[in-house]
Amino acid sequence: MKKCIFCNEIQAEHILMETFHFQVVLDINPIQQGHLLIMTKNHLRHIAELSEEQLLELGQLEQRLIGIIEHNFDVLGVTIAQNNGNAMDTAAHFHVHVIPRYTEDGFWNEVTPQPHPLDIEKLKNLMELF
Repeated sequence: MKKCIFCNEIQAEHILMETFHFQVVLDINPIQQGHLLIMTKNHLRHIAELSEEQLLELGQLEQRLIGIIEHNFDVLGVTIAQNNGNAMDTAAHFHVHVIPRYTEDGFWNEVTPQPHPLDIEKLKNLMELF
């Protein structure tokens, strides 16, 4: 298993903003200029591991960053993206991408997912139990 880059390689000078539970840095491989990462300070692999306090703080931080970007730069909006668990790079821990968007930026043009079957009725039934 690779060493977590967030736990081992983030330096104080990389941090743009910090809250009690999170740090905000520029993505080292950005999709757009201004592509940010919100990462937990502690090593978690899945959003389900976040406490209610952390979830609330994350939502407030996302809202704040979106507001900063949308009100101060000429952008169409912002895309929020995150991976969890085994879908995440093993050399990282829980983080959220905050990506500025522009008209005709081609953001989704390169995405060609391979379709896999999912039982939609089962999904609906599980959601009703929640």
